[in-house]
Amino acid sequence: MREQAATSGGALRIQIVSTYYAPETTGNAPYVTSLSRGLAALGHDVSVIAGAPHYPGWRILPDEEWSLDEVTEGVHVRRVTSYVPTTPTFPKRVLYELGFGIRLAAYCKSDVDAVLLVSPTLFGSWVVRTRLAFGHLGVPIVLWVQDLYSAGVSESPGLASRALCATMAALEGALLRSARSVVVIHDRFREYATGRLRVPASSVVVIRNWTHVTSAGPVDRLSVRERLGWTRPGEVVVLHAGNMGAKQGLENVVDAALFAEQHQLPLRFVLRGDGNQRAALEKRAKGCSTIEFVAPLPGHSFMDALAAADVLLVNERPSLRDAALPSKLTSYFVTGRPVLAATDSGSTTADEIRASRAGRVVSPIEPEALARAALSIAREWTADDAKAGPAHVERALSQTAGVAQFESLLRDAATKERDFAGRERVR
Repeated sequence: MREQAATSGGALRIQIVSTYYAPETTGNAPYVTSLSRGLAALGHDVSVIAGAPHYPGWRILPDEEWSLDEVTEGVHVRRVTSYVPTTPTFPKRVLYELGFGIRLAAYCKSDVDAVLLVSPTLFGSWVVRTRLAFGHLGVPIVLWVQDLYSAGVSESPGLASRALCATMAALEGALLRSARSVVVIHDRFREYATGRLRVPASSVVVIRNWTHVTSAGPVDRLSVRERLGWTRPGEVVVLHAGNMGAKQGLENVVDAALFAEQHQLPLRFVLRGDGNQRAALEKRAKGCSTIEFVAPLPGHSFMDALAAADVLLVNERPSLRDAALPSKLTSYFVTGRPVLAATDSGSTTADEIRASRAGRVVSPIEPEALARAALSIAREWTADDAKAGPAHVERALSQTAGVAQFESLLRDAATKERDFAGRERVR
């Protein structure tokens, strides 16, 4: 039956294993959710094993906001609970990922055509991969890599010992090489995987994270700004949406706000979201009149806020180059608003900004430069400039194209498999 479905072009039975899923609205969750529903809409039998929603706040949402077992838009979702650290230090993060991996692995099935395994979480994915291999389930695996852990460790001050970097590269490389196919989200990730991690180039496919939100159409920016309290005459609103974690390095943004206040620049920095660094950032910004911290917004309200802002902000820790590509960019580009990226000029994020022509890159260690760049890009942005982001979305970030690529890849995986040592067998 499995071979017939895979080779005949019929419906596939696909299991997706991810720690993150809706109702989480940032990180991996929107892409995993939209992919699973997109595959179901194409007629495939899709089941998801996911963690209880807890990101980016690092606390499990109230019970009334989610269910352990449900069917939504044709996708059967089974969620599991496990340990969630309130302050995810590296050791706690490892325990957290292993805990979720053990719980997720318990629900892996053998009667599916293919499994799509999502990293993060890396250690959780290792547990699930081991269960599938040594549990003799015989299911081909496609691994979807959203972050590169070994690159992240090497780019993290205080973590980057030679031994730890080598260990992480060995673990991550072995996991990637064991999969039937590896999906990465950017060409830079592919270069790292085939180079540093020694994954065969024939196994690595680039499928870009697509824009998972749509514009509600023309937005009355003035009324939205009034509703959100952005009413100071002549002020430039600089909005950062999403996670407030260590990777974001948002101390730079707080310091830019402090600089703006000190020099009476007409700026309002808005950090909309949550994360394990939020409390520390609020403490750093205490008493500052040019910055505010606000809760996430759902759906079109979120998109309205993006469209009503003057500048959309990405900020990354100075050492970050290859480890990640912020998911917020796909939402930012839709709006046509200028994107300001405070990131290393050689980072993956900087490459994406340049490719899109939808914004500007500034140093992540110069708060004054960030503040002044926000003012200048807001004042200089033209109607022609505003076309760049949406054009990049249409050209490179189509959800329809992304789902179709995954469908083809999963169908191919269902006809072949790799054993745990990476040797390929045709089914």
